[in-house]
Amino acid sequence: MKFDICSIGSALVDFTFSIEKEYEKNLISYGIPKGSMTLIEIAEQEKLIDELMDMGKTPDKACGGSGTNSTVAASLFGAKCHMTCIVADDDHGRFYIQDLSSNNVVHTNPPISSDLSSGRCLVMVSEDAERTMCTNLGISTEFWTSDLDEEVIKNSKYLFLEGYLVASPKGMEVCKKAIKVAEQYNTKVSISLSDPNIVHAFKDEIRILLESKCDLIFCNEEEALAYSETDNLANAVEVFKEISPNFLITQGSSGCIGFDGKNEINIPGIKVKAIDSNGAGDMFAGAVLYCLNSESGLEKGAIFGCYAASKVVGNIGPRLKKEEYEAIKNNYF
Repeated sequence: MKFDICSIGSALVDFTFSIEKEYEKNLISYGIPKGSMTLIEIAEQEKLIDELMDMGKTPDKACGGSGTNSTVAASLFGAKCHMTCIVADDDHGRFYIQDLSSNNVVHTNPPISSDLSSGRCLVMVSEDAERTMCTNLGISTEFWTSDLDEEVIKNSKYLFLEGYLVASPKGMEVCKKAIKVAEQYNTKVSISLSDPNIVHAFKDEIRILLESKCDLIFCNEEEALAYSETDNLANAVEVFKEISPNFLITQGSSGCIGFDGKNEINIPGIKVKAIDSNGAGDMFAGAVLYCLNSESGLEKGAIFGCYAASKVVGNIGPRLKKEEYEAIKNNYF
């Protein structure tokens, strides 16, 4: 089977809660930085979930993970997508696989019987639309090169890697092997830097991937500055020009900037009332990858990405209803 996009990432079931400003004080006392992703033990995560549910809150549940969110978006816009990841043979794992299938994303890794549970991400959305994530990777920490299907990479136009994978030695090896296969078969490689904390903590690992083969980088402004070790975005742009022929740096409501190998890209933002920023960058990447596989250039893809991202921030959670993706595409093209 031929694919437009084959993605590799950590399989996570998202539990999304809305929180009030008062609860943010709890996050500080727990040592959880607002607006970023923190890896935590499952007992800590369950304690937080129980605490929120005891407050009368009900989570929105969906299969997630940064790479998954982007892949689902690309699929619902019309791209043929495959997702490589692993889940445990438990309720969360079965939910994850079913959700992928219902969104037309092909997944061929069977559930694994294990003492480890499927990965979960607690997403807390504050009143200013910022999202704070507490992730337990679960069985995703056992993701290994043997879980890759080289034929899928060979028969795809783009390989898409989420930066979160570099947080584990095994995930790093998976990325290196996938890039090597992509290079062998001339499959283009796109990498998302995923989170500022990941960039700070695993910059050397990210550099290895970017310098091996990377045709397109996705990141936000904070991640770009962290990787470039500068507080000047213009300087960061010059650093990225030396790394990849194409890159896009999102700037929230201010739009995005980037480079297509010849010309700089500067796309203005779309003013909307943001309810939840969770998934905006993932939606952006999915929309851009869809466009690139529809023979649109990077600049046109970035415009569509900003438009699509402006729709998801007005919604709780990283996804929209299925029918909304088609409407977004029809309104834009």
